[in-house]
Amino acid sequence: MTGGTVFTNPLAFDTVEGFLSHFLTVLQQIIVTLSLVFIVVGAVMYIISAGNSGMVEKAKGAITASLIGLALGIAAPSFLKEISFVLGWGPTGSAEVDQALTLTQIALNVLNFLLAAVGILSILMMVLGGAMYLTSAGNEDRIQSGKNIAKNAIIGIIISLSAMVLVRQIAVFFAR
Repeated sequence: MTGGTVFTNPLAFDTVEGFLSHFLTVLQQIIVTLSLVFIVVGAVMYIISAGNSGMVEKAKGAITASLIGLALGIAAPSFLKEISFVLGWGPTGSAEVDQALTLTQIALNVLNFLLAAVGILSILMMVLGGAMYLTSAGNEDRIQSGKNIAKNAIIGIIISLSAMVLVRQIAVFFAR
């Protein structure tokens, strides 16, 4: 008898890393799709609440949870990249995971976007505060309101720049 038994691999993957990478992609698609569906469900709940505070709170909760799920689903390749680095896998074989941004890079990109938005908003608010101050025509309420708007815009800039310094220093610390 020269015949032998041959077992074929029922999976399309030869490594655990390849299987997990594909599993992650499918799971990511499911999470993102469900998150988007529940954002719409939360919006519908908000629309039909008719001022019912309990229903409004449920809608806000659904939207908040959905946004958290969406953020986690979108950042999943970055999490897998960080896990593969910690476990010492090296390249995972998945282009999506290997080319994913690190969590530090994502945080810095979000921070840069938010700082740009804060900068633009602060400039607009300083112009608005200055315009209110200049056009007050002696009205003490408008003078005080203009001063407060400009003062709060400057405080916002200081806080956001402080946050930028802290996040960048923490990023340098973790990058070592």
